[in-house]
This record gives sequence, structure tokens and C-alpha cells, in this order.
Amino acid sequence: MRFRSGRYDGWLPFLCVLAAIVLLATAGITWVASPNWGVHNVIAAPRHVGEVPFHKVPVARPVDATGVAPAIAVAPYRIQIPAINAGAPVIDIGTSSDKELEPPLPPTTVGWWKLGAQPGAPTGTAVIAGHINSSGVTGALARIGQLDPGDKVIVHGLRDGHRTELTFVVTGVRTYSKATLPWQKVFDQQVAGRLALVTCGGPFDASTGNYLDNIVAYAVLA
Repeated sequence: MRFRSGRYDGWLPFLCVLAAIVLLATAGITWVASPNWGVHNVIAAPRHVGEVPFHKVPVARPVDATGVAPAIAVAPYRIQIPAINAGAPVIDIGTSSDKELEPPLPPTTVGWWKLGAQPGAPTGTAVIAGHINSSGVTGALARIGQLDPGDKVIVHGLRDGHRTELTFVVTGVRTYSKATLPWQKVFDQQVAGRLALVTCGGPFDASTGNYLDNIVAYAVLA
């Protein structure tokens, strides 16, 4: 599984990608507090190599003790992150036939992985992904590495046709090397309900046009 941004045009946009290579799940992981990457933030992920097809990973259907889908889960349409002055519309994204997860363009829009949990569900990871930038435009999630535990993430969504606002609090931010990305952990659908915001970051490899890491901010309902 990887993030791919599509094609680049000229020298400006490369592509932001989440690549999953099944190696040691915990290798190359470090805590980050407030990483600041360069202003020329462009990324294309390493080539797909021998991973388990992501669409075959079992996805838990969030239910409560009675076996009924929880009323608090929402289909997201907008996200706000006050601490970094970020906001963006959210659209549904899925897994492509070549097992890739592609955040939407422009980078001021983010994508919710519709095959996973909904934000607010008691079980599973609700994944919202965005490009770090494209064509010189900074992505809505570009500064999530600067978030601190306790910062709020507000998700606006629809529940039974009604607009609902859910508030999450950040529990931690991690940087994962793409070469050893523990994708099963990031996309885990068996954990207690949580939100995972994902973008690219870390060192930039000019020879490939790739950033070497992915930044993931985890949050839970307030």
C-alpha cells in the first residue's frame, strides 16, 4: 500500500505517496515533536515491492455491544485542525486496482479511506490522508508533524443525513521510514476507535523525488 499523487508536470509537483513494505514493523520508527521540512515539499514513494494486497486486509465493521453500528460514527466531509490553522474538505477515497491509496488533488483537499472505519466508530482506524504539496501549493496536512498531544482535530460529518461535529484530541505524532513502514499498524482495523492523519515528510531524496518518511498523527475522541 502506498500513497501516490499522480503525475508531476515540469519541476514543480512530484507526488506524495504512502509505501508499504512488509519488513520489521517497528524498525525505523521515531517519536517526533515538531519536525519542519523544507518549503519545497514534494514526494513520490518507493516502488511497490512484495507486500500483501491491502484490499485483502480484514476490515472490522465497527459495532457496539448489541451488534448495531454506533450512532456517533460519521461520514466525514470536512476537517479542521485549529493548532496549525488548517482546514480542508474531505472526500472518499478507496484502494485502486494496483493496491494504492491515492490522496486527492488539489492538496488543499484530503481523502478519507472509505474501506476503513468512520471517524467516531468505537473500533478501527479512520484514515485521512493528504499530499504534503503539489504544484507549489501546500497541503492541508503538511504541518501535522507540529501537533502536540492534546491538540484538537474537528471532523464534520453526516450521521443519518444530519450534520454532526466530532472533536478528537491528538495522542501522539510519529514518523515512519517508508522503507520499513508498519502499514498493518497504521491501518489497523482491530484497535479501539481512533483517527490517523497521514502525509509525507522527513528527508527529501532529490535523486528520486521522494520524501523518505510518512508522518502520522493519531487522535481519539475527546
